[in-house]
Amino acid sequence: MPEVIYTLGYEKRSIEEFVALANAAGLEVLIDVRETAWSHKPGFSKNAFAAALAAAGIEYVHAPFAGNPKWLRANAETHAECLSWYSWYLDEFGEVLDAFEALVSPLLAEDKRTALTCFERHAGDCHRSILAERWAARDEGGRRIMHLATDGCARLVPA
Repeated sequence: MPEVIYTLGYEKRSIEEFVALANAAGLEVLIDVRETAWSHKPGFSKNAFAAALAAAGIEYVHAPFAGNPKWLRANAETHAECLSWYSWYLDEFGEVLDAFEALVSPLLAEDKRTALTCFERHAGDCHRSILAERWAARDEGGRRIMHLATDGCARLVPA
């Protein structure tokens, strides 16, 4: 059975809606791939986020090493350029994917339904998709990504 990683963004969602979507998807572990787990949105900073998820039986893991580095974001002139530079960053610093692999492999080996989260509602607008795609590409077709879409429905990314 292929390994699957889910993704879910919190843009334009309340913490209650986000947790409800996570529960509906059967998520057991949520990996926060923001470099800094802080948000202007109530409930989405690290401690409050972890507490809300724990109350719903979902484990919270912060993976700051997988975030889009501030120095890249600060120098990009457009959002598209920022995402392009994150792709470059993963190519240049393979240890990021190695660390990500080391984090997710034991979770998936235990069949824990695991998702990546960041701010952007649409997965294609977020570095989490690039990270997930690079992870999936490391295993010649045996891994899948399912984005929890804006309506909360899972959508399988073709291999």
